[in-house]
Amino acid sequence: MVPGLYLDPRDHFPGGLKVSSPRSKNINKETLYARSTVVWFFLKIIALSKETILIDLTIIFKNTPIIITGIPLRIDHETLRNMVREIFVKAGFRSEDASIIADHLVAANLRGVDSHGVVRVRYYLDTIEKGFIKPCGDLSILRDSGVFIKADGNSCLGIPVAYKATMLVIERAREYGVGVLGCGNLGHVGMLAYYTSMIAREGFIGFAATNANPMVVPWGGAKPVFGTNPFSISFPTRSEPIVIDMATSAIAHFKAIVASRKGEILPEGVAIDEKGEITRDPNSLYALLPFGGYKGYAISLAVEILAGILGGGILSVEVPAGSMRQGGFIVAALDPSRLIDREEYLSKIEMLIKTIKNTQPAKGYSEVLIPGEPEERKYRERVREGIELDEETWREISQFYARAHT
Repeated sequence: MVPGLYLDPRDHFPGGLKVSSPRSKNINKETLYARSTVVWFFLKIIALSKETILIDLTIIFKNTPIIITGIPLRIDHETLRNMVREIFVKAGFRSEDASIIADHLVAANLRGVDSHGVVRVRYYLDTIEKGFIKPCGDLSILRDSGVFIKADGNSCLGIPVAYKATMLVIERAREYGVGVLGCGNLGHVGMLAYYTSMIAREGFIGFAATNANPMVVPWGGAKPVFGTNPFSISFPTRSEPIVIDMATSAIAHFKAIVASRKGEILPEGVAIDEKGEITRDPNSLYALLPFGGYKGYAISLAVEILAGILGGGILSVEVPAGSMRQGGFIVAALDPSRLIDREEYLSKIEMLIKTIKNTQPAKGYSEVLIPGEPEERKYRERVREGIELDEETWREISQFYARAHT
């Protein structure tokens, strides 16, 4: 498949795609803009089906992006990854760290976790410009006792820091059976499943948790005290890992931002406005509620202690608003073979998965899914069909990419 953009012809091109000239300003009333010193490109229609039209956009003179407005588009993941990497190199990151960031963000989009995907690019760049975080990915070891490591993130963007922390606990799990690292003083670490999946694919059980600026009220409270305080646990299997990744808030904060961009409303009972009343308007959101009432509140408290205190960071209420910084981050890897024979572990996990999958579905459900299974299916779909981006996110990525080439 040729890297490019994917358009849905059913909604926007019912009469087919017609191009009379590469400088044509209108394609069936949709507007095509090219930002380039020489506005000259070829449109190659690679494939046409009931599902998608794949268009390869090739700039002849300057590798500057095409900006398409008014069209829900899909972009090839490799193309998007390369664009994001160059954006962060331009922002001052080392090439290695920029590649880690780009891979992480695009991986989130591929898994359907768009709230932690490339929509974050603008926010990361804003916090760098404001001085909340630095364009780096350095992990400094403050204390090392073999199994347990205390580290500092040097005010760097958290994604490359957390990646290096994860690689370190994997090494320690190989050597000691367990590796635990707590890190403070770092920016946003992104999607926790990225790190625990790395651990699980090496044959270990992975755990990660983090806290951030207050966005979630305690059960019975009207003022935010906790961050969304997500945690993730992943278990190795004979095939794809079982991946549990969830915020302890009713929804992730950025899901509300994505809903606002798409003109959607929030689910019932997940957010309150400044008056303390339940709201479904993402633009009126003041704070989020914990998931599952008092039970989610209790888990949020546990994450606050694990990441904000034990992880060597700070409490959520101490994190500056709008800083895109974490209070703290903790990641651990556990070798199950130190407790149970590896083949026995894998066989029992396989039996458990089969038992769950063979469970008769309840009314209204077609099957019973394993945690991480929906994301894995979405991954395969988006690798095949491309990543769908809303117009605002694509415009931002295109503009940042254009600046990276000036």
